[in-house]
Amino acid sequence: MELTELENQMTGLLAAMHESLDKQRWRRLPALHQRLMALYADYAMAQSNVAQLDAMKATLRRGLGEIIARREARAERLKARMEKHRQQRDGQLAYSMVNLVSEQA
Repeated sequence: MELTELENQMTGLLAAMHESLDKQRWRRLPALHQRLMALYADYAMAQSNVAQLDAMKATLRRGLGEIIARREARAERLKARMEKHRQQRDGQLAYSMVNLVSEQA
């Protein structure tokens, strides 16, 4: 496989990973990551120019860093949403208990 073809496939896989995040298809990410790492291993073995290899490493680090940041931000949003939900449920439970006690009195 040509080096430019490998580069294009790797950038395409990064784009597919971002698209999976956009469409909330979380289960696709591990398979896409595995394919990306396999292509990178092939690329690293075939690439003799150190500068181009370093440039691809930087591109992959940046791309994967963005994906990690997006996943962490999503996890924080979900955590905040679950905490809000828990607080609302606790409030509903307390309100129900007050109503029950007042009805019994």
